[in-house]
Amino acid sequence: MFLWTEAYAARRRIAALLVGFALLPGLLVVGTMGFDQTLPEDVPVGIAPADAETTADDLTVTRGGVALLGTPVEYETEEAALRGLDREEVYLVVLVPPDVLDDESTTEFRMVWHGSAVPLIEAIGLLEAVLSVELSSFLPGEVDVIHEQRGTELTLSEYLIPTGTTLFVLVVGLLFVPYDVMTDRQVLDRIRHQSRLEAFVAAKLLFYTLMMGIVLAAIALANVWMEYRVAPLRVETATAVGLLFLSTAAVGLGIAFLLGLNRTALFANLGVLIGLVGLGSLMYPVGFFSSTRMEIARSLPPHYLAIVIRGHLVRGDEFSLYADWYRFIGVYVVGCLGFCWGCIRTHEWRR
Repeated sequence: MFLWTEAYAARRRIAALLVGFALLPGLLVVGTMGFDQTLPEDVPVGIAPADAETTADDLTVTRGGVALLGTPVEYETEEAALRGLDREEVYLVVLVPPDVLDDESTTEFRMVWHGSAVPLIEAIGLLEAVLSVELSSFLPGEVDVIHEQRGTELTLSEYLIPTGTTLFVLVVGLLFVPYDVMTDRQVLDRIRHQSRLEAFVAAKLLFYTLMMGIVLAAIALANVWMEYRVAPLRVETATAVGLLFLSTAAVGLGIAFLLGLNRTALFANLGVLIGLVGLGSLMYPVGFFSSTRMEIARSLPPHYLAIVIRGHLVRGDEFSLYADWYRFIGVYVVGCLGFCWGCIRTHEWRR
């Protein structure tokens, strides 16, 4: 009932909805052309054995040489390291050969990077040179570092489309949807007597979650002209975007009800938005600014959802790559909905 009412009432603000959910996402695709010179300076680096004969000592020595590039992350196998690269757990993988302490032969290291890690593309040559110099200072023999690309190399504009999509979802979930509910607060008492306030809020969440489909369709339509290698209409992409929006909007509405549906709630939600954008590593690789901010980002579920959206949207990743992440994301979404429900009940109790 509320869903139909919400859809019917939307006709009174159709212009705002078209601008917010169709025009802005389309302009987002075009606007990403302006970000062509952004480069990171520090990244997590994976270390893994290149073959079965590589020893723990080989990995330990290499770890010391890699430390200058970023935070070393050790993997037991090459397959695990490359999977971590695909999931943005690390942004480079150094594959360590056996006998690195042999001073009578040239030791060849392989440095693997992903083509979708666009902020690193211009720095690959420099990172390769730095790694070669650092390893040469640790090892007695000659060192040769070769770099290999994994996956398709994307442009920075293509890389930024999922970032912009994530930011758009966060803004709508934390600011637009709570504001929309706040404009209806004069009729909430009548709704509370005729039905349940939770049903009204659930209809709002469902309606705007479905509107995310229009956002993705607008991106796809704009992409007909731009011809970027993105896949906004995949089921995986829609699922990840929907989960991010649902959880974010639930938190935003929960805060709004907790603070009495007044303007203070919008400022509180704006603070949450700024915190997520500033600390969530939504655009730059984790560890770009500091290891502390990397740890903070890794503790925020929206950070993982941003990576999943990027993976589905520009890399064409399947659900299976993020199966373990989706499990705790599901728990997170349920927790956000529970928080929203609890705040609604608190609001009703205060009334």
